[in-house]
Amino acid sequence: MTTCPRPEQTFPQRVPFKIIGRGADMDPAAMAALIQTHLGPQPEADRAHGTAAKGAYTSYTFWVTLPHADAEAPLRAALQGLPGVVMQL
Repeated sequence: MTTCPRPEQTFPQRVPFKIIGRGADMDPAAMAALIQTHLGPQPEADRAHGTAAKGAYTSYTFWVTLPHADAEAPLRAALQGLPGVVMQL
């Protein structure tokens, strides 16, 4: 059986980060600060985040611009360490 080749990616690349967790414990300002620390200043239009809530859980969606292929993993690890964060998509 043959596998499909991975698609070629070009950078910089704009992608969504969805962070889900216990709404009362999460701080979207801390998330935005981590994004800026790891990726540098983001475009003005991407500084706002989307929010959705259901029960005790809230999801925040941030659009970020990844400068290179190795930028995503350290950012995700840092976001996972924030209070209330349960998962990321």
